[in-house]
Amino acid sequence: MKFAQEEGILRLLESIDTFHINEAIEALQNKLNYQLQDRLRRRMIHTLIYLLQECGYLSLENTRYQWHMIENAAPKLKDEEYKIIEVSFKGVVGFFEECIKYSGDFLRGATPRFNFNAEFTSIWESFLGNAEFNFARSILIELLMFEKKENSNILVLCFGPGFDLVKISERFSNVKLFGLDFAENFYDKAKGKLSNSPTIEWVRSDRWKGFGFPLPFQDNCMEVVFFGCADPYIPVEKRKYAYKEIFRVLKHEGSLGILTNSYPDQEKKYVKDKWIRLGILAHDFCESVCEGWQGFHEAMNSIKLFKEIGYHTNTVMLNASIWRLDKP
Repeated sequence: MKFAQEEGILRLLESIDTFHINEAIEALQNKLNYQLQDRLRRRMIHTLIYLLQECGYLSLENTRYQWHMIENAAPKLKDEEYKIIEVSFKGVVGFFEECIKYSGDFLRGATPRFNFNAEFTSIWESFLGNAEFNFARSILIELLMFEKKENSNILVLCFGPGFDLVKISERFSNVKLFGLDFAENFYDKAKGKLSNSPTIEWVRSDRWKGFGFPLPFQDNCMEVVFFGCADPYIPVEKRKYAYKEIFRVLKHEGSLGILTNSYPDQEKKYVKDKWIRLGILAHDFCESVCEGWQGFHEAMNSIKLFKEIGYHTNTVMLNASIWRLDKP
């Protein structure tokens, strides 16, 4: 909200009072010199408008938004509450603060702030190693493994700094882990955390060109695929193919675990909690300045996609951030 105020977005939307989203985009381009021709930057504006709606600044009727003069519409944290969050989620807070500082430049056409090259490996490690993600990992691992045999083959896809691999290897000592990521620089980082684990087969990134290309595994070879925090980086047009590839390598009765936020649905069927909804919208907006970001997807759209591919939806929990899908 501070960003929207300092950029002049709130003042501009208030001045036009009632508007269609396309009118807001045109005004932002003309008045603030935003470059909103591409899908991602236009999506950022849609997300920001939705956030303002959730906070009470805007209401939507049919396709038009109405501005409301409401004092302190956005919920605020007390100082002591913010300090607790800042300490507990240091990596997240620092990452988002850096992203939001850059958002104005990015909306005016600057190149992405962060990518997955070696220069930013430590930043991703700090961000992805936060307490919230670690908690969610633990839940998803138990959800996936409670009925699996100890000698299962488990593919950890897009393992990043290695937190998923560490959690699984600590919890289940007799499984066979396969680690695959599209970013070569993450291999050394993850190996450093797992130097004493002989049960990991590192599948080099040169064997996989990324989303939209075949996974370098035979059909029906994995009991479990663990896929954490990378769904929003799958190019939209390649998302169905990426999940079909995971489906192919899973054994019958195998399971896919997905850790990702879901975009808040208007009906509040899947993402219900107000603070969670605000947090996801802010997260989506901020991480948009990272190279390759596509955005969170609504849970209903994901369910439809997974059903078309052939998955059975076993479990969706914690505001549709933790998913277990099964291959019949």
